[in-house]
Amino acid sequence: MRTRSTGLKIRNLGNDAYSVDSPSSLWRLPCLFVGISKRTGGKTTLITSAMHEFQKAGCMDVIAVISDTFDSNRKMMENLNIKREHVFSPNDPDAVKKIVDIIEAERDDLQRYRDELERYKKLDRHLENASIWDDQYLTPELLDLYNPDTGEFERPKHWLNGRRPSIGVFVDDAQSTKLLADKAFRNLCIKCRHIGSFPDGSAPIGCSLFIAVQNYVCQGNEGIPKAVRGNADVFAIWRTGNAKELDLLMTELSGMIPKEKLMKAYNAVMNKDPNDRHACLVVELNPKDHAPSPFRIGISDWLVLDDD
Repeated sequence: MRTRSTGLKIRNLGNDAYSVDSPSSLWRLPCLFVGISKRTGGKTTLITSAMHEFQKAGCMDVIAVISDTFDSNRKMMENLNIKREHVFSPNDPDAVKKIVDIIEAERDDLQRYRDELERYKKLDRHLENASIWDDQYLTPELLDLYNPDTGEFERPKHWLNGRRPSIGVFVDDAQSTKLLADKAFRNLCIKCRHIGSFPDGSAPIGCSLFIAVQNYVCQGNEGIPKAVRGNADVFAIWRTGNAKELDLLMTELSGMIPKEKLMKAYNAVMNKDPNDRHACLVVELNPKDHAPSPFRIGISDWLVLDDD
């Protein structure tokens, strides 16, 4: 085989796909995380634990939940500082729109802060250089920065001091609901990191999605739509007796990691303690450059295969 240069080059001018800084021990954000296990396997426990770790690290500022079992899982949710108005039913036809509204509201607030900060800086430079105060310079927008109680033009405020908020959305117990069959939900999964974009082309707000289901594939709204499976970049896989479903899962992931390596990792985790029904293999399809492996045992340990 021979190659011959065309003289053409690919230009990479876009925003980083993973625009949220997260600790080295955690995976990249924003992410589309899919957890698959049977009932009581530990999906909600693992996902809420991971979200709590992201939150402690300061890289998950807002969490919304789409689930009808939020109250019964309250003990696992209560340390995530979830606002009640950010909890939606998967049977609510407007659930996806409400999630998008949360993201775009954060975008609008940050854009407001950026605009006001730019006006404030221009005013500050004008006051430094002006020998005579010019009332003509004051515009209604600048007057919005004036506090009559202090008699000062005040620097604008933002609840994160101008940092882009990182948003997580947990979809739990949504199997057999309208949500998984909703085209708007599939579209959200496809473009989750692009929502809440800015007119200057800077990195959008976006969101990370964490989806917990009992079945990888099934008819209708019983499993994960193919559009979602094809865009997920982190998978949590619990023990399963469905060899056909496991084979399909590993086949679909093999575009990024060889199937033989995936099965070796899965068997290593499940054979460590055959009686552990909470045993879980986490697979990162795009691990960080310094990560020792794309595999984890739950979230507590890396799994490094002998041939790595």
